[in-house]
Amino acid sequence: MTPDSGNPESVTGSDQQRGTLRAQVEARVRNAILDGRYTAGQKLVERELCELTRASRSILREALASLEASGLIERESYRSYRVTRLGVHKIYEIFELRSSLETLAAELFAERASESELSELESLLTELEASVEGGDLRAMRWVKERYYELLFSGCRNSEIRRALANIIDRVHYLRSRLMSDPERRLKSLEEMRRLTTALLARDRLEVRAASLAHLTAARDTLLAGMYAEPDAETAGSR
Repeated sequence: MTPDSGNPESVTGSDQQRGTLRAQVEARVRNAILDGRYTAGQKLVERELCELTRASRSILREALASLEASGLIERESYRSYRVTRLGVHKIYEIFELRSSLETLAAELFAERASESELSELESLLTELEASVEGGDLRAMRWVKERYYELLFSGCRNSEIRRALANIIDRVHYLRSRLMSDPERRLKSLEEMRRLTTALLARDRLEVRAASLAHLTAARDTLLAGMYAEPDAETAGSR
């Protein structure tokens, strides 16, 4: 019996079916990384991932190639990957881009969002509060992803979301790391309350200030942890 036999995903199908399977496998691996099952620098073992996703090796390899393109994982050798370990310099670059584009999206949202979108934003903040109170890390991640997706759609500028597409997986990953710190997630919640209050009031100046304050605090928390690591200098060059 071949490694792929007996697995429903190993059956040859149409390109569309294969694309759907690849997307499902990619999503499962991505979520496993974002939920903390695999940590920065950890090697991804193909056999374990096949068991996790119930995918054939060929489908898994296609999914891993896509995750490599998004920057969430990096190749170690032929068909060998590990979770990307972001260095100090890369953290700065990511947050420079986020500070520019996410803050602009928030400002435009304050001007252009519908009343129903504002109501939805308020509801998402309530969900975020509940997830933080319950210490549910996965729920926190999902709520914050939905919160920012709402900002990106409500700002009525699709190019902002497109410009962030190349780093979005790494943004989600860094957010998950931050949310694992109890002290940071409480501070983050206060920052999100400030941002949401400004958005609901359609106060563009306060929205900008709140967004930049939130992103600066997140960046500085990550960097403080990285500088405390023994290999901070090596990481800084990546």
